Amino acid sequence: MSVKKRKIIFVCTGNTCRSPMAELLLKKALIDRNLKGIDVASAGIQAKRGDTINPKSKFVLEENGFICEEFKSRKLTDKMLKDAYAIVCMTEKHREYLLDARWNAMRKAGEEDFENTVYSFCEITGYDVMDPYGKDVDCYRYVFRLLEGGMSALIDKLGIPAIAQKPKKRGRPKKSETENKI
Repeated sequence: MSVKKRKIIFVCTGNTCRSPMAELLLKKALIDRNLKGIDVASAGIQAKRGDTINPKSKFVLEENGFICEEFKSRKLTDKMLKDAYAIVCMTEKHREYLLDARWNAMRKAGEEDFENTVYSFCEITGYDVMDPYGKDVDCYRYVFRLLEGGMSALIDKLGIPAIAQKPKKRGRPKKSETENKI
């Protein structure tokens, strides 16, 4: 019997700058802590399906050791809202919008009793994550540091250690488990 993965989705506006960075940072943090069974993704409220990661986000990620060649943006769907263990928005404004959107998606799916699992980054860390779109690369670096600095608090707030699968004892990790890529 397999254990169902829990999905955490980071949401921003276009899914090309902030949420892809957050996705990669959480994936790395989970690997570093040997926490398994958590699926991490990102999406955008107004994303254009198939857009690539913003070149400045990609540059900042790569200068920090991440690989993001295969990333394609996704528009947030009702199914994502319904199936997510947690939805983490970059701003309070996103959270306000997504609380209603998730409520509507759950009601449409016939769910009567469900808990709020929509969080803002500010609710978890004490600060929103500004949109760097159109700004210089230093702004993207700043956003990266904000996101990176919030990962421990996010892992704790979402109770990830308690829901993660227990790692199996084995030898050296496979190469694919140690790479930081989308």
